[in-house]
Amino acid sequence: ISERECISRIVAHLNANWVSDGNKSPGDIFTALYRKLLAVKIEANKRHSAMCFLLSLTDKNVDVIIANGMTNFLKHSKSRTNGSGSITYQRNSNTIPLDTDIYSYDCSQSAEAFGTQALPDYMARPKVNDGMELGKDLALNAIYSFTGVQGSYLKKDVVTGRFKLDNQNTKMLSLGEASMLLRLSELGYYHDRVAKYADPTTGFNAMGVMGQAFMTKLKEELTDFHGDVAQLHDEVIKNRAAQSGKDKPSKQHKSGGEITLLTLLSWYIKPLHRLQWITRIADECQMRKGGDLANAVYKYLDFGHTTVNELAQTLLVAICSPLVRMISKWMLEGGLGDEHGEFFVESMNEVGVDRLWHDKFRLRHNMLPQFISKDLADKILRTGKSINFLREICESTELVRGREELKGIMNNNVAHIFSYTQDTNWHAAMEMCYQQTSKHVLDIMVGPHKLLDHLHGMRRFLLLGQGDFVSLLIENMKEELERKGTDVYAHDLSAMLDAALRCTNTQYDDPEILNHLDVVVQPPFSGDRGWDIISLQYVVQGPLATMLEPTMPLYKALFKPLWRMKHMEFVISMRIWKEQMGNAKLLRDMNNETGKTSYRLHLFTSEIMHFIHQVQYYVLFEVIECNWVELQKKMLAATALDDILEAHQNFLHTIKQGCFVNTASDMEGHLEMVYENITALEVWQKTYYENCFKEQEARKVLARQVKESEGRGKFGVTATQRFQRDQERKIFDEKMSSAGRGLDAIATAYEKAVSGFLLALNSSIDPNLQLFGTRLDFNEYYKKRDVRLSKPLTFEHMRMSCVLSMSSKTPCGRF
Repeated sequence: ISERECISRIVAHLNANWVSDGNKSPGDIFTALYRKLLAVKIEANKRHSAMCFLLSLTDKNVDVIIANGMTNFLKHSKSRTNGSGSITYQRNSNTIPLDTDIYSYDCSQSAEAFGTQALPDYMARPKVNDGMELGKDLALNAIYSFTGVQGSYLKKDVVTGRFKLDNQNTKMLSLGEASMLLRLSELGYYHDRVAKYADPTTGFNAMGVMGQAFMTKLKEELTDFHGDVAQLHDEVIKNRAAQSGKDKPSKQHKSGGEITLLTLLSWYIKPLHRLQWITRIADECQMRKGGDLANAVYKYLDFGHTTVNELAQTLLVAICSPLVRMISKWMLEGGLGDEHGEFFVESMNEVGVDRLWHDKFRLRHNMLPQFISKDLADKILRTGKSINFLREICESTELVRGREELKGIMNNNVAHIFSYTQDTNWHAAMEMCYQQTSKHVLDIMVGPHKLLDHLHGMRRFLLLGQGDFVSLLIENMKEELERKGTDVYAHDLSAMLDAALRCTNTQYDDPEILNHLDVVVQPPFSGDRGWDIISLQYVVQGPLATMLEPTMPLYKALFKPLWRMKHMEFVISMRIWKEQMGNAKLLRDMNNETGKTSYRLHLFTSEIMHFIHQVQYYVLFEVIECNWVELQKKMLAATALDDILEAHQNFLHTIKQGCFVNTASDMEGHLEMVYENITALEVWQKTYYENCFKEQEARKVLARQVKESEGRGKFGVTATQRFQRDQERKIFDEKMSSAGRGLDAIATAYEKAVSGFLLALNSSIDPNLQLFGTRLDFNEYYKKRDVRLSKPLTFEHMRMSCVLSMSSKTPCGRF
């Protein structure tokens, strides 16, 4: 109910049984006192609570309380009231027997209210037993209970920790006095709980350095509370001494008035409210540490209550002070002063210095406070990591410019760390430190260590971007490439690599870049040849190794399909096509027997050459070269080393998909089946031409024999020779027929592999791969021959195509 309604109802209750005797009515007296209360600067919610309390006392006729209690309340409010808080009371006139233990209220009661338990009747007249002395004793007992000290009337319950009335000494108390004592003792219960959380020996406290800061702040709160209670105690003692004539009351004391239970009830609202919230917050912080502890307090910062917000901010500043010092030490010195594992940056001790940049340090996400964003945490991590990199790897001892000034700004503006907007001095100092350190590392890596030049060298050699060098290298090593894997040695290949570097445009490159290039021979498996075990390697050391070593496995994975593609190009151009062109004239006299098969062979070879050239053009130009141009733009615009490394990592992952490595639709498997058919065609063609030249040689031998017989005067050949030649001719015809069927089988298998590859391309979600599939089948030759390619590529068909392609997986060799 409103305050105005409370006043109206109180006046009505007071005037209900009053008989006019010429004097002022109790209602008029109360109204006059209320007007004096309005003249006092007291918060509205507290005044409203007091009126609600007085309304609850008017259930019975209590003019004594109005005359004495209200006057003392007004006097005490003038000198001591400066807080806020409101309590809603419930009315109840039921009595509680004094011969039973009476406990204070349940711990489930809220911070703003005292729960739903019935409020005893405070208006029962107290038994007069040395009235003034009894009131002072009750006030002293209440004050003692504020700090958890037992007195004559209040004892602690060993189970709940709350106060209860002592049966022996409470028989002389009225029900109102007993109820007020119990209500006031609630403050001592929360005092004890806060003291328990502030004691590191209880096991209920927060952990770590930030937890110690939190406990220290709780002790400061208790110290301030003890000071206020001590002032109350001194005022009671002075009042007692003044009334006994032993001490002359001071002017301040006279204005304060006598301290009674009612005045204590008006005083204890603010400290009770504060201790309740401290208890609630401290309960949330049990067994927490680091960022988790800060998060537990941070959620109270926007609670909607001014007092709670100020309390949460005070506690959060205390908690975050060690965190801010950890951040400044990490960003300015690269040190981790984190003995309790509560900082959100952690060092992996088992990781060596060679992996310092990528794996040595990482974020501990469970210790990251909510008020520090992921982007800001990454900047903090990178700054400290950069300082450690400069000190450990580059052996640089140069400190951040303006280090002491930045350190002072960080450590002296703790409250800025949980600001809602990142435009404070603390955030500006963080950004300045990050930019300075990042630029220093970037200048060192791009300048003296030539990071960009090395990335360009890796792109040219490991990704086969230097075309003349790759062609000459294969030409020099072609004999070694065809040997068995067990007969290939690395020292023989090194000389061939140096010759290829000297004879191409790479001879004009920086020797420091060329010295990092090497050729390696992997351990061979059964059946491996030189093509399968020879690969190029880019060796990096020092700071470059720390930055680029994690990408080397990805370069190795990309080199294999590119090298395999070059192998197929070499086979189709230098072995199959070149051999066909040279043998076409030599076997012209056998055109009747070999013409049909040779024509089919030439068409099939042209089909394969179109496929290989299109795949090679797409991978080397559209995928690698175009993405390399984008990477160069990002590297030139980079402001931090991590920007270059991240762009380089994205570049490798992008071309990994473009090179059909580890794709979801098994494009690599279909492409390997195409390569296997090309290898099978090479073997078939070799056998085919061997048979053709063998037959041609047999015919030449027969012609020479006829010519020699004519010279001797004998014409023709013998019947035995004729019969033998006829048998050889039949065997040759059978071989030609078998060769034609073999060629058809290879062509069918090749067409099936290409159709599967095209289906995987068209079913891809990447539009570039879909367009590449259209270019491969530009005349819709395969689309007309495969019903799967002729269906419209709806989502359902794309899904079913992926299922069919996954179900038809076959082993695809080493690569």
